[in-house]
Amino acid sequence: MQKFKTGILFYHDHAGQGDVHQIIGEVSKSLTRFIDHLTIYRSAEQGEIYTYLKEGKSEHDIYLILGGDGTVHELINGIIDGNHHVPIGILPGGTFNDFTKTLNLLPNPVRAVEQLLTAEVKYYDVMQTNERYALNFAGMGLIVENSNSVDPEAKSKIGKFSYLFSTIKNVTNPTFFKYDIEIDGSRYHGESSMIIVANGAFIGGNKIPLLELSPNDGKLNVFIFKESGLKLFTEMIAMKSEINWNEISQNIEHYSGENITINTNKEMDVDVDGEIDLKTPLSIKVIPRKLKILTATDRVVINE
Repeated sequence: MQKFKTGILFYHDHAGQGDVHQIIGEVSKSLTRFIDHLTIYRSAEQGEIYTYLKEGKSEHDIYLILGGDGTVHELINGIIDGNHHVPIGILPGGTFNDFTKTLNLLPNPVRAVEQLLTAEVKYYDVMQTNERYALNFAGMGLIVENSNSVDPEAKSKIGKFSYLFSTIKNVTNPTFFKYDIEIDGSRYHGESSMIIVANGAFIGGNKIPLLELSPNDGKLNVFIFKESGLKLFTEMIAMKSEINWNEISQNIEHYSGENITINTNKEMDVDVDGEIDLKTPLSIKVIPRKLKILTATDRVVINE
C-alpha cells in the first residue's frame, strides 16, 4: 500500500449516488488508511476547484476528487495550470464516470476507494484542446445536440442506458456539417454528423470499439461519423482493429495522430469531457505522460 503524508479530497454537493455526505464519510475512512492527514474540500460552485488549484493555495502529496467527468475535467485543468506534479485519485460520482472505467474502477465510490488502497500510480496522456486540457475526449455534432436536448434531471436518470448510443439511434435527422481536418500533416475533408477525438476508452458510458485505443500511447484517435441512426449503432458494437477499421467500417472513419486541427464550415459547440465550453476551430495535441493517476490493479468487468 502506497502512503502519503497529506492529501485533499474535493467534491460537489451533487456528487455521488445517494447522500453525498454519507459517501464522503465512508470514503474518508478508507482514504485515511493511506493518507496521514486528509483535508475535505466542499466546492459550492463550478470553477472553485480550478481556482483553488491554479492559485496554489496549498500543496499536498495527492489530490483526490469525488465527482463526474465534468468535475474531473475541472480538477485536471487546475492541476496542470497550477503546475502541480503529484498523483491524482478519482472516485466516481457522476452519471457516466467514463475515465474511472479506463482506470479499472468500480462505479460505486465506496467500493472504488477500496481499490485505491492497492492501486498503482500510472502516467496518462492529456489532450490539449485549444486552451483547455482533457483526459477523455472532445466531440462535436450529434454528441452536443443530444446533450443540449436532454435536461439535467433526465440525463441523471439515463445513467448506464447508453447516452452515446441513444445519440446515434434517436437523432434521425442530424445536422450534417462540412469539415477540414489535418492530422500530423495529412488532410481530410467531407461532411459529418459527428466527430470525436478520443484519448480514453469510454464515452457516454460505452466502450469505443477500437482494440488498440490506449490513454497512454502518445497518440489520439479521431472518429468521423458519416451517418446516424441504426447503421452507426451496429458499427459501434463490434470491436475492430485500427489496421482494417476503414476497410470494415462503412459509416465511421478512423485516424490517429499527435497533432490535430479541425475546421468546420460554421462555428460549432464542442463537448470536452462533458463540458460544452469550446467552439470550433480546434487545435488539439497530445501531451504524453502528463498526469499521474491511481489505477486499480485488477481489471473489473464493466458493462460495455
